[in-house]
Amino acid sequence: MIEETVKVKSILDGNKDAYDSIIERYKNRLYGVTLRMVGSEGEAERLVENSFIAAYERLAQYEEKEFFSDWLYRQTLTLIKSEVASSRKTTPEDYIQFYNPRFLEIEEAIANLESNNRFEFLLHHALAETPEKLAVFLDEQVEDIKGRYQQSLKAIRGRLLEFDAETGNEECLSFEELIQYFDEDLKEEEKEEFEDHLEFCPSCREVLISLKAEKRGLEDVIHSPKLEEDFNRRVLNKLTPYAKKVPKHRTWKYQLGVIGIMAAVFMIGAIVVPNLKPLANKVATYIEYGTIYNVWTEGTYKATDEDVSFEVTSVDIDPLHMVVYYEAKRKDQIIPNFMDFDIYELNAVELIDEKGKKYPIEVSQPLGSMFYTPQGNETDQEEDERQSFVIKAVEEDKLPDKFVLKFNFSRMHGIPGNWDLEVPIRYDKVEDNLKVVELNEIKEIDGKIEVEFLKMIYGKHGSRLTYHVRLKEEEKRRLENLLKETKDADPVLERYQNAYADIQLLNQEGQYMVPLYFHSQMMEWTPGELITQDYSLYHYDYEKYENLGKTSANGPYFADVRNIHYNEPSFVSLSLPLEEAENKPLNIELEGLTLKDLTVRHKENGDEDKSYQILINAVKNKGKSEKQFNWNVVGENGEYLELHYMGNHIPPDIEGEFELFNAEIFPRGIQNEIEKVTLKAEGAYNVYMFDEGELRIPLFEEE
Repeated sequence: MIEETVKVKSILDGNKDAYDSIIERYKNRLYGVTLRMVGSEGEAERLVENSFIAAYERLAQYEEKEFFSDWLYRQTLTLIKSEVASSRKTTPEDYIQFYNPRFLEIEEAIANLESNNRFEFLLHHALAETPEKLAVFLDEQVEDIKGRYQQSLKAIRGRLLEFDAETGNEECLSFEELIQYFDEDLKEEEKEEFEDHLEFCPSCREVLISLKAEKRGLEDVIHSPKLEEDFNRRVLNKLTPYAKKVPKHRTWKYQLGVIGIMAAVFMIGAIVVPNLKPLANKVATYIEYGTIYNVWTEGTYKATDEDVSFEVTSVDIDPLHMVVYYEAKRKDQIIPNFMDFDIYELNAVELIDEKGKKYPIEVSQPLGSMFYTPQGNETDQEEDERQSFVIKAVEEDKLPDKFVLKFNFSRMHGIPGNWDLEVPIRYDKVEDNLKVVELNEIKEIDGKIEVEFLKMIYGKHGSRLTYHVRLKEEEKRRLENLLKETKDADPVLERYQNAYADIQLLNQEGQYMVPLYFHSQMMEWTPGELITQDYSLYHYDYEKYENLGKTSANGPYFADVRNIHYNEPSFVSLSLPLEEAENKPLNIELEGLTLKDLTVRHKENGDEDKSYQILINAVKNKGKSEKQFNWNVVGENGEYLELHYMGNHIPPDIEGEFELFNAEIFPRGIQNEIEKVTLKAEGAYNVYMFDEGELRIPLFEEE
């Protein structure tokens, strides 16, 4: 990119601080990959730091004819690859930055990939680069890269997805065929045939929905780890400035000649260069309206690079939300459902006043990425199909009367480039039409948890609910006492001893409203703090997670509590023999359960690949919550064994006997025959589930 080429020149002239923006743009992509290879935040940070230092020392070798991002990746990945080449399987619990059962499942699936495959798989998603580019970066064959990626993707899907052929009919497509369709690996005539089938087959469409969720989950997980803010400064402090280049002396006649040539080029460029069109549009807008603030003309706020254009078509504002509508095209063809851009990179979106002061903001997921659009469901309202995301100011009351929304994107549609826009906004023209409802409603659950509803705000473009979920003091003390029982408690257990709730909003028609998830909410919640959750005007099908369009009015709403969950220290250690057994009696008391019997089955999976299926049945004695123990299996010498779950939870309304633990254990890499294993748990995940309407709170003032 031109911007980075200019930065490199500035660095080589002695301004090492110009390297800061380069570090900022690329650091989290490299960190997310490295962290999952080495399994340690400190070690990953050290490797990324060293890779940026090594690239800095070679900057004089960079040639402008090459994309800077390509050059930088070749420098940094060469070092990182050599350091992680011998990486073993990592344990996600050692480095996850926030607890989410689904995210942990995805992390574990990635961690189970063979080291080299894992590295390439992570690079593919974190850098959004083609196999051809990765082959250059890693000095590998393109076909080998493609083959290993498909192998990894198949393994990931095998762990994350389930396909039950019995739920379909004889005419249903196979799982492999649906994957081919989803991956667009079909000829045109086959694609048309599949789409005809999908139009009338809900079972197959359900599998495609699962594939979409798996893809979105992978992207969210891989892009989630972030380095601390002071990382850039620590790297810069270790760099030695380049010696400033001394320009050759030029005569005044020479300089005047250059200026004349530059002026002529500029005048010609103003006529023929398409990139100057937005500037001309702004001038024309100013002449017509006397201002460029809050005035929209086609193509005014548009950037184009690598045949991909990104245009902000409008911004709708109230004191709660700034809804940014956008459109992307490639070679003048609209990219449908476009949301593939690096919206969460630091400084990708900024709010700056006329004096250059920046104001902290939050950016939401693009609304199109939050729900599925049912196939064949065509809305009559063009508004429902517009792509958008939402910006909220951290402190709305401190915004200036005039400011600029600055967009700095470096990836569009999987393509690296440079898409920079500035949209001027007159905030003093925004109508303050908020309605605030004080709620002050507390609900108690199982004598252990309190959910307090504090405030509901209704705005023109969405709403905001403030609430608090907390453990009661008695439950806090019980959990603290459990932690004190061991000196080796995992610090993760302490960090996540807080209750969280899934709270859904419904309008008067019983339609679920689509929540707005901002970047900070995708990271770790701050324990104990009040939670503010924003909601859009779109509604969706709760079961199918499908977009049902935009409502005509904002509120009044109800809140439905659908589940509440928290982690509990639970130090369990059970020694289990691996001799074959069928319903062998156990009669072990375990935290409100009676472990009834044990079944062990030996399985041969091929040459020298043996596994054991272990099944434990139990009876629930007390408690209202669903509980899932965080099990690990340890061999006779303390080595952790590969574990594939088949079942592992306590249903909330279970009566009588149920299946507590069902897993297949693989003692791979262990030379000697093992006779017993230890089943260990250092924590349990508790969930309270509620039916629709079971715990419903009105969020409006009664007339």
